[in-house]
Amino acid sequence: MRAVLSLLAFVALWWIAVLVFAVPEYLVPSPPALAQKFWFLTTQAGLFGHVPVTLMEILVGFVIGAVVGVALAVLFVRFPLVEIVLNPIIIFVQTAPKIAIAPLLLLWLGLGAAPKVVLVAIVVFFPVLSNMVSALRSIDPNYLALAKILHMNGWSRLWRIELPQALPLLFTGLKVGVTLAVTAAVIGELMGARAGLGYLLSLGQETADIGLVLVSVILLSLLGYGLYVAVDALERRMLRWHESTAARDRLALEAG
Repeated sequence: MRAVLSLLAFVALWWIAVLVFAVPEYLVPSPPALAQKFWFLTTQAGLFGHVPVTLMEILVGFVIGAVVGVALAVLFVRFPLVEIVLNPIIIFVQTAPKIAIAPLLLLWLGLGAAPKVVLVAIVVFFPVLSNMVSALRSIDPNYLALAKILHMNGWSRLWRIELPQALPLLFTGLKVGVTLAVTAAVIGELMGARAGLGYLLSLGQETADIGLVLVSVILLSLLGYGLYVAVDALERRMLRWHESTAARDRLALEAG
């Protein structure tokens, strides 16, 4: 409810500012003008046909990046030599500007969904990897001692002790990753695409259509916000037992 009120307040301030300062429509359209543009794009230009394209790229890339990040984190903790060998390469790739990597992926993989999915996976991978490694290395030694006493094998220890204890930090990495995923998908589509919200952004820039650009930006923001809320809801569901969830729910009740 508070999010809706904040959004309505922002729209009201936007409308007032456009009226008071007499901002031309071609620079910043008013909310009613933008709503009209949105309706036109939806009914006449197939706007919502582009949303699933971007959403698919984000979701597939996010899942791949998260799974690879978790798997490699476990490998790093179990076999430190692997981390010593691979970590410099990972840092090298991660510090390279993603807007510079995107053209290479397009040249290698073409204009389809593949380069966007790979770029999203690259962006998501690192925060998941970093948080998962930190989580696994900060597990209470008493739990690991208990695993030895119970003669747990590596898989059993990972499934019953390490993964549950790592979930709070893992979800932090996932929430960072899902917000970065939207940006990565858009970068990939801006470099070259036939469909998607990033493609519409590029088209709006080329045709100087500020309405198309703003509608695309708003949809991307709503998409990113929705994905973040979904990951946050999953975190609350899976971490009901954890003290951080209880503390957050208590603060929310006090604030409400």
